[in-house]
Amino acid sequence: MTSTTPPTAASAASAAGGATAARTQILDRGYRHYDGSRTGTSGAMRSVVKYTAQRALGIHRKFRYKIVPILVIAISFVPHIVWVGIIVLTNRLDEQSDGVMPAGVGRMVANELVKDYPGSYGSIVLAIALFAAFVAPEVLCTDRSSGMLGLYLASPLNRTRYLAAKAMAIGMLLSIITVGPALVMLTGYTSQGYGPDGFGDWIVTLARVLGVGVAIAAFHTLIAAAISSITTRRAAASATFIVLVLGAGVLATLSLVELRAPMWVGAFDLVQLPSEFAYRVFGRPGPLSYWPRPPLDTWVVYAGFFGWMAVSLLVIWDRYRRAEVTK
Repeated sequence: MTSTTPPTAASAASAAGGATAARTQILDRGYRHYDGSRTGTSGAMRSVVKYTAQRALGIHRKFRYKIVPILVIAISFVPHIVWVGIIVLTNRLDEQSDGVMPAGVGRMVANELVKDYPGSYGSIVLAIALFAAFVAPEVLCTDRSSGMLGLYLASPLNRTRYLAAKAMAIGMLLSIITVGPALVMLTGYTSQGYGPDGFGDWIVTLARVLGVGVAIAAFHTLIAAAISSITTRRAAASATFIVLVLGAGVLATLSLVELRAPMWVGAFDLVQLPSEFAYRVFGRPGPLSYWPRPPLDTWVVYAGFFGWMAVSLLVIWDRYRRAEVTK
């Protein structure tokens, strides 16, 4: 008698695998060429700018990463919207007074309460500094601590192009604060008859608003990036930037007012220097709080403003030139 043994699970699996292998076919060998669009170095830089901005704004990340950008941007717009609202209300007050109050009282009240264009930057200087202290370490320190810098440099980017793309992303984000609120104020003032007189003056004012906003964004971008290039710890870089900005402002003011230091020391006042720069671009000295000392000379303001940017560039380049990167 011949006994038949039922197939085991292993033999069944082997038979199934053999049937699958028998049906498998190799259709092609080798590598396929990339047939998509080739954007080259410019495309790589655009990608870095895009994803850097998304990371800083918390896009595609948890909500807690969106809190600081949203709050800072909102805080920077609030004063300018309030000033436009005051202009609107005081204009309505003048229109509806019907002789009860002297003509122009509403405009006089508005002149006391609202800010002019260069003066508006002084009201949001802390918001600008806070945003710069958050964004630059987030997008620079993280790349070095996580090893992403090596991956970036393994692409068509070199160190100069990588830094340029990062700086553009940070500067564009800061421009939301330094340019956006001023444009809101210019639009609101113009619509209420409180803006520049004539189309030519309006174009000049617009050019100054854009130029000052971009310059102040670049000023804070480079200083924050320089500090972020020294350490890989985001918290340390953010804290150092805030301490430097506020501490330099306090020390410069004390030195000028109490110690009667030379007036060029005012170029180290990182709190008031950007606002003073804005006033000089608009053609008049700003109300720096160094009383009873005289206002800073214009050359001191410009030298200090652009000098900080130049020193920051040197620090950034030196740190990244000597940084060891594993690709």
